[in-house]
Amino acid sequence: MTKEYQDWPDHTLEPAWATIGNFDGVHLGHQALINRVINRAKNDGVQSLVVTFWPHPRVFFTKTVEGYYLNNQKEKRDLLAASGVDTVLCLPFDQSLADMNTKEFIAKLNSIVPLKGLIVGESFALGKDRSGTGEVLQKVCDDFGIECVHISPELFDGQVISSQRIRQALDSGNVKLVASLLGRSFTLSGYVAPGRQEGTKLGFPTANLYFDSHRKLPRFGVYACLVDLDGKFYKGVTNVGIRPTFDDGLSPSIETLLLDFDDNIYYKLIHVHFIENIRDEVKFKSIADLVEQINIDKTNARRILTDGT
Repeated sequence: MTKEYQDWPDHTLEPAWATIGNFDGVHLGHQALINRVINRAKNDGVQSLVVTFWPHPRVFFTKTVEGYYLNNQKEKRDLLAASGVDTVLCLPFDQSLADMNTKEFIAKLNSIVPLKGLIVGESFALGKDRSGTGEVLQKVCDDFGIECVHISPELFDGQVISSQRIRQALDSGNVKLVASLLGRSFTLSGYVAPGRQEGTKLGFPTANLYFDSHRKLPRFGVYACLVDLDGKFYKGVTNVGIRPTFDDGLSPSIETLLLDFDDNIYYKLIHVHFIENIRDEVKFKSIADLVEQINIDKTNARRILTDGT
C-alpha cells in the first residue's frame, strides 16, 4: 500500500529512487516515468518515491484556478497510489517553497529521504524561477552523490504527451485523443444535484452533476459517455455548457441523460466517462427542435457506445 504525506515528514524516510513533478492528469508520460522509478527502486532494493505539489505552481502564481486542473487533489492522490509507487510526498506549494533554489530543495529532500537516484524528464526544471534545468540539476545531484537520469518524453502520433496537450485536446472537444494520452477515458466525478427539471418536463430526465469548478472541462457540447453508478456502467449522453436554449450566459453545467434508466439518483456519486464528442452545443429556435435533436443525440450515442463508431 502506498504511503502518503501531505507535507515534509517529521522523520527520516527509507532510501529511495525518486521523481519530482506536478503530475496533473497522471497521463501516460507520467506513468512511464513513475514505472522507471519503481523498476530502478526494485533493482536497488530501495523505496520508490513520487514528490509532487499542491496547488499547481501555475495556479499559485497566477491565482487562476477555475477550470484548470485535469484532476482534483484526491483524484491525483488516488491515481498516483494506483501506479504502485511506494511513497507519495505531496508538498504544499507556497512562497517559501517557490523561493527555494535547486540546491536547497534537493538538500532538504535528501536529508529526509536519502536519495539513491532521481529520474526526471528532459524538459524538467526545479527550483526558483525554474532555474534547475538539466545541467544545473545534474551538477547539484552530483554534489550530493545522487544518480540523476533524464529520460526522453513519451510520444503519441509523433508528439509529446503532456498535460498542456491534453488541455488543448479538451478545448477542441477531442476526448478520444485525451483518452489516448491519459491511458483511460477523461472522467468527471461528482454528486447528482436537483436541477430545474427542464429535461424531465421534456421527457428526458437528466442527472445534474455537482462538479469541482477547478476541473478542466471539455469544449461545450454533447458527448457519448459511460456513467459509473455504484460500480455499474450505464450508457448516456452528456451536455457540457451553458444550456443556451434555457440559460444563455450562465455558469457551465454538466447534465447527463442515462439511457434505459429511470431511478432517482439524487445525491448519488457518479463518474462520467467521456467517450466521444457528438456535436457542439447550440441554441435552438424552439423546444420542438431541441427535443428532436436530443432524440438524434441518443441514437448517435447508442451507436458510438455499442459499435465504437
